[in-house]
Amino acid sequence: MQNRYIWLNGEYHIADAQVLKASNRAFHYGDGLFETIHCYGTEPLHIDLHYDRLAKGLRILEIELSQLYTPIKFKEIITKLLNKNRLFGSTRVRITVFRDGEGFYTPKGNSASILIESQPLQSKLYEYNQQGLVIDIYNEIKKPINILSPVKSCNSLLYVKAGLYRLKKGLDECVVLNEKGRIAESISSNIFIVKKGEIFTPGVGEGCIPGVMRKVVINLAKKIGYNVYDDVAINTKVFNNCDEVFLTNAITGIRWVLGVGINRYFNTLSKNLSAELNKQILNQLV
Repeated sequence: MQNRYIWLNGEYHIADAQVLKASNRAFHYGDGLFETIHCYGTEPLHIDLHYDRLAKGLRILEIELSQLYTPIKFKEIITKLLNKNRLFGSTRVRITVFRDGEGFYTPKGNSASILIESQPLQSKLYEYNQQGLVIDIYNEIKKPINILSPVKSCNSLLYVKAGLYRLKKGLDECVVLNEKGRIAESISSNIFIVKKGEIFTPGVGEGCIPGVMRKVVINLAKKIGYNVYDDVAINTKVFNNCDEVFLTNAITGIRWVLGVGINRYFNTLSKNLSAELNKQILNQLV
């Protein structure tokens, strides 16, 4: 069985090597954040958007990333790692940045450590799901709206609990609500609603993660002529009378939703958007 490698602070290690200390702050306190990037043929897609979100999150958490780590540097590291792992199709790459050093809740330093992992994907580029997702609303815990809301934090307990609920109910995904009881996002994606040919998605001020694919899809939809409203508050009642629902994230692209609860939907617009998305990416890679 071929060894797979990870990258940690400039060095390669066998993927299952014990390279992190028990005192690691991401383990102790969730003191860090991460980015998950879709790579295709060793090329990390939308690296500038991922880097921008990473940098904003680090500023919020007051973790100091060396200026050496630019988008170009991350791209170089990722490409070398994928070549070393001989991953040349579609690959999921996760960058985890956590605060180094000692201390309890109050850290004694703010320097950053970086861990990069890779995992092959079965699908080619962004494969549109042939069978629509069946999802429902997760009501047990609401997501707070505050300065930490847009951070892809290493503390993901809300999404873990929603994932456990999903498994118990036999669902494909769950809708996560914000503290106001409005739609924020799903466990792993941003949510889009289609009504009378127009597209709506909760604004970042509603507590959702500012997804990279969310931004890509918004720009793409506007470019090909759709009206997109991306800074709105959306009540769950919209699921009773909308035409389509679809989810977006950086790994899977666009996934259409067949149903939320007892409601059922079409998928014409999301299917067209997915085809345009793949066409755009392939044109960029040529």
